[in-house]
Amino acid sequence: MSIAELPFGDFSKLVRSRYLLRHRLGYVLAVLLVAVALAIRLSLPASFGERPMLLLFLFPVIVSALLGGLGPGLLATLMTAVVTDFQLLPPYRSLAIAGIYDVAQWTLLIANGVLISLFSEFLLRTRQRENAHWRQLLETRDKLRYSQALFQTTFEQAAVGICLLTPDGRWLKANRKFCEIVGYSDEELLTSNFSDIVYREDCGGLLQVPTDEVDSFSGDKRFIRKNGSIVWVKLSASAARKSDGRPECFILIMEDIEQREQAVLALHNSETALKSAQRLAALGSWTWDLQTGELKWSEQIYSLFGRDPHLPPADYEEVARYFKPDSWQGLQAAVAKACSDGVAYECEAELMDHDGLRRWVVARGEPVRNEQANIVALHGTLQDISPRKQAELALQDAQRAALEKQSEARLAALNLMEDALAAREAVEVANASLRESEEFKRAILDSVSANIAVLDRDGVIVSVNRPWQQFAEDNALACGKSVDVCGIGTNYLQVCRQASGPYRQGSLAVSTGLSAVLEGRLPRFRYEYACHSAQKQRWFAMVVTPLETAEGGAVVSHTNITERKLAEIALVESEERLRLAQSSASIGIWDWHIASGKVQWTAELEAMFGYAPGTFPGNYQAFSQVVYPGDLPELERRRDAAVVARQSFDFDFRVQLQSGSVRWLNSKGGAHYDEMGKPKRLFGICIDITERKNTESELKLWAQAFENAEFGLAIADAQTNLFLAVNPVFAAERGYTTEELIGKPVLMVYPADLIDQIKDRIESLDTTCHGVFETEHQRKDGSRFPVMIDVTIIKSGDGKPFRRVSYALDISERKASELALREQTDALQRFNRAMVGREVDMIALKQTVNELSRQLGREQPYPLAFMERTGITPTLSDRR
Repeated sequence: MSIAELPFGDFSKLVRSRYLLRHRLGYVLAVLLVAVALAIRLSLPASFGERPMLLLFLFPVIVSALLGGLGPGLLATLMTAVVTDFQLLPPYRSLAIAGIYDVAQWTLLIANGVLISLFSEFLLRTRQRENAHWRQLLETRDKLRYSQALFQTTFEQAAVGICLLTPDGRWLKANRKFCEIVGYSDEELLTSNFSDIVYREDCGGLLQVPTDEVDSFSGDKRFIRKNGSIVWVKLSASAARKSDGRPECFILIMEDIEQREQAVLALHNSETALKSAQRLAALGSWTWDLQTGELKWSEQIYSLFGRDPHLPPADYEEVARYFKPDSWQGLQAAVAKACSDGVAYECEAELMDHDGLRRWVVARGEPVRNEQANIVALHGTLQDISPRKQAELALQDAQRAALEKQSEARLAALNLMEDALAAREAVEVANASLRESEEFKRAILDSVSANIAVLDRDGVIVSVNRPWQQFAEDNALACGKSVDVCGIGTNYLQVCRQASGPYRQGSLAVSTGLSAVLEGRLPRFRYEYACHSAQKQRWFAMVVTPLETAEGGAVVSHTNITERKLAEIALVESEERLRLAQSSASIGIWDWHIASGKVQWTAELEAMFGYAPGTFPGNYQAFSQVVYPGDLPELERRRDAAVVARQSFDFDFRVQLQSGSVRWLNSKGGAHYDEMGKPKRLFGICIDITERKNTESELKLWAQAFENAEFGLAIADAQTNLFLAVNPVFAAERGYTTEELIGKPVLMVYPADLIDQIKDRIESLDTTCHGVFETEHQRKDGSRFPVMIDVTIIKSGDGKPFRRVSYALDISERKASELALREQTDALQRFNRAMVGREVDMIALKQTVNELSRQLGREQPYPLAFMERTGITPTLSDRR
């Protein structure tokens, strides 16, 4: 891995460690190299005479200063000054210097050492500043790369559909989930328009928002899939604006709510079917919460009691006013036994007269137990049986009238024989009335939709109504059996005991219950069972009641409950789909009953707040303790304001889990109000938006880093070569404002003579994806300055260049430093050449002095014999 590819932390440590190593090495080399230079000088042959060769000691000073800076350079200069003065300049072994020429040489040596040390320190500090700048550049580069990778991963792997849309409706980019929802591939979307896939009735509103005043909106909309089907989505849109406030693009976030809409529709259909079934059967359902005293009625209950549907259900004490006192006493005793002993009940009761008509209902109820087997509620039904009771009363009146007439006829026959003929006629009239009453009973039984059969005490069918006979014929035709299987004279109990096939267990249960009723061990038997044909599914409810006659027997009725069963199945399936939608979309549902203070949460919401399933205490205090303290007052203020204004609320807040982590949630909901206009229940949903909040924070952080960087940064479109974003430093260095550069060609900051070269460089970078090079930029006033450019290419999913991210470093100071270094090196070389010439002149002068001393008969003061042996005899005339 090269230095340019290191992460900024490793690069910083590497530069710092290298600097400290070189600094320490400079001090060591300052000592060692001076010692080595001294050793080399002392090891030279004696023929060099008394020349100190001070130039030899410049090498330790230069090396130490270049490696370690000012300190090692000055140390080497000091040691050189001391060593040369003490060892090489006469008088030897002393710090004094005898010759003026030696003093000049020694002074120049020290001056050169100091200048070299100062200049080297300047170079090292310049390099340190450049390295620090590089560290900052590399740090920003790694952050930008990480930010881009994080954004791309978040965009592609998001569980919701995300896309970018131009103001004129063209698609810029769409993630995988978005393509799955609408059924188009990424390439197909980019060649189409927004209006091509949005539902026509929803299109007009979508094209007008977000507006200049509103930056975002959210709502449920319909889109057209590629196969032509309609999909419901929750669409959230926001506008990304340019610096002048005009929209640059729209950001659409789409969540598939098709299953939720289907579940809601199925639930609505099942509720409608259930209401229709109850209305047709004159059957109403109710629920009574024994803990809160709350009663819930279906619409049919209101109809049975003649109560205004806009009023709340009557409480337990008020319900008594709807029943006759004797009927209410029996019903009240059955309810009390169900609450205390958990025994289901079924009893008939007469309602109070309202419009002059007598009405009867059959009341059924059973207890509901909690997990601890305690009875917490009752639920049941009320069914209008007025037609049946009226038929029974009519039958009883007819029988009573017949008996009275028979009694009167007999009494008249005993008292007045002469009235025998009249008595006979009265008897005939009574018999006719009796026959008419029998036919009336038969007509009533035939008009009832239930299948009814009368059994004797042995279980033999003695009478059936028309629906029973018709069902037996239809069933026999479908199964290929005889109609007499369930006809009059058939032992129905034996048929149930001998049944086989998939319904054998149910038949055995029916035979057991039927036997118990016939033998008087059960006052009533009820059983629900499936009886599916090849064409359709069917369910029936069987009720067996004893005949209150001396001969005994029972009445068996089968009522078709298929519609109710289908409604119950549809309701269960819709609830399962709703739970699945909540789990997959991370949506939790809550419900707060204000009067009782009871708060209900789904398992998904408990998980969001850090509770294990089923451990939430179910009160508002437990909720408020988990909400982030700083968010609770604002949350309650906005919620209460929305409730008072009768509006729905939508806000974000934080929760602090027991682990210490913080999670962001979005809550949407509303309120239900009583007849006085006061809120009685709050409800809503919560969505986990932690990832979205974290992503927004990171994007803001990188945007601030981009704007506040101390060096130039620019982002350009790889296809159009136009600036998409530049930071203030980049624009100021070139004499522009950021607005003047955004949307302009990248080549406008290059001199005209370099444009062809830059185009070739860009084509090469699109292949290599990264590059660093030096070039020149041109300011707005036409002046040029050197820059170093680091370019990184970002590619789209299809491998094509998508964006170019570059940072530009003004290297004018570095270029000036390099030029100054070259000039100083040239001056030093010229100085060295001049010093070598002076050394030659000094040797010639010493030879002349030695020659004069020899001629005068004195000892030669300078040991230059080695030069005589080598034949080197420079003279002053030779230099001249």
